[in-house]
Amino acid sequence: MIAINAQESRTGREGPAGAGERFPVIGHLIASNFAGGPEKQILGLSAALAEEGWRTVIGSFRERRPQVEIIELAREQGLATFLIDTRSPFCPAAALQLRRVLRRQAIDVLVTHGYKANLIGYLGNHPARVAQLPILRGYTAENAKLRLYEAVDRRLLRRFPHVLCVSSATRRLALAFGLRPERVSVLHNAIDCPTDVSPRNLRSAYGLPAAARILVAAGRLSREKGHRYLIGALAALRDDQPPICLVILGAGREAPRLAAQIEQAGLQERVRLAGFRRDLLPELAGADLVVNPSLSEGLPNVLLEALALRRPVVATDVGGVTELVVPGESGRLVPAADAPALAEAIGQALREQGRTQEMAEEGFQRVVHEFSFERQAMHFKRFCTEALSHRRESALPRARRARSESRREDGCSEDHRRRPGGLDRPAAHGG
Repeated sequence: MIAINAQESRTGREGPAGAGERFPVIGHLIASNFAGGPEKQILGLSAALAEEGWRTVIGSFRERRPQVEIIELAREQGLATFLIDTRSPFCPAAALQLRRVLRRQAIDVLVTHGYKANLIGYLGNHPARVAQLPILRGYTAENAKLRLYEAVDRRLLRRFPHVLCVSSATRRLALAFGLRPERVSVLHNAIDCPTDVSPRNLRSAYGLPAAARILVAAGRLSREKGHRYLIGALAALRDDQPPICLVILGAGREAPRLAAQIEQAGLQERVRLAGFRRDLLPELAGADLVVNPSLSEGLPNVLLEALALRRPVVATDVGGVTELVVPGESGRLVPAADAPALAEAIGQALREQGRTQEMAEEGFQRVVHEFSFERQAMHFKRFCTEALSHRRESALPRARRARSESRREDGCSEDHRRRPGGLDRPAAHGG
């Protein structure tokens, strides 16, 4: 069963009055557990496109849940939504349900996010009736099952005419596993700079010393996020005064190991594993310094959010981070998996507060001018136009083949009408 909430018409909206233009209908499909970075990108882009008259439909997989957060948020935003209602995204019925949604909602471009959506999008759209645009954010290789799924996804991506990547670093990754350069483009993550965020008092909220300087790290608690190196860096800074404390926001399977590391290092009074927070912005706004210690990244939303709040950042030089944070200008970068280097950068940022805040202001200006949703939407519209043009061009040979096959079938039918049994008969001779 497909759950559809169509708050708008099922056809594309017309363009400006008198232009006679029909804007394409955009569909997004994502397997989503909560409204994290990718979901924020989908909703932000949809809002920017709506300002220009484009219609977007947001879809996800129910997977036996009463509610799916991105669907609820999309409905609050006035967007049409749908849920693929199967126990698992990999159920064969999922592709059939998606095919019906594509037809009913008159979707022109299907944007798929992640290996589950890429596969179901491909199967539900085969043979290609709409233009499919996968967005690649990178791979986590968090466990054996994920590594298998991601390996399948890498092979599947080669079948698409075009793939979007969230950073140039992610694009290089895509080229490394065999995608052709002309088929891979960059669509950077984006953000709307908030103007009404009240910083949370993290010292009182988490029982930390009133004079403490507060670091915040936010993200899923998994190995590739590198939190263990940040805890190691804090251990090296334990004698600094005023004391440096750390709040880690997020949940995941790495939590027990991080808790054990904190206890072993004797940092229970300095580090808080604060769990998942639905609204990160007040937490980030309350930080003296936001730290991103990841071992791999696409283009991290947490750094976009920190800079949009004028918060200074220290991060590892991985993935597309340098496309956002210019070292020494809008933040400090260190090598990945290097706790001493991370400790040095944190200490320097806290000691040189004037210069650190100047970097944060530079980062804010960079985000405003280069990473807005309006700018993202401009590039996205161009990619959609190219994808639709490719679909039309590739449809022409199929149409010609269909007409040719139809003519051949018509010819065979005519032969059958003239010659019973469809066999040539020898001419009769008098004798």
